[in-house]
Amino acid sequence: MPIRSINKYTVIKRFSLGKKLYDKLDTVYVQEHDPINKEPQKVFNGEKEYVTDISSDVYLSLRKGFIIDEQETSLDPKNI
Repeated sequence: MPIRSINKYTVIKRFSLGKKLYDKLDTVYVQEHDPINKEPQKVFNGEKEYVTDISSDVYLSLRKGFIIDEQETSLDPKNI
């Protein structure tokens, strides 16, 4: 079984997950999406502490306007 990487994201729109509120510019880490096995993805806060598991659907929803991959987009104020 391949090991999935964990990616770093910046919050661009406030949301709550696992009894924690994430605000703009907070950092979250999310385990890489696995569409083949459809296993839950692990979420970690900015201190790299485990927060909760999320489904692939929740992950895809977060990627649509709540979090951005720090490698894909610079922290240009126009993107936040």
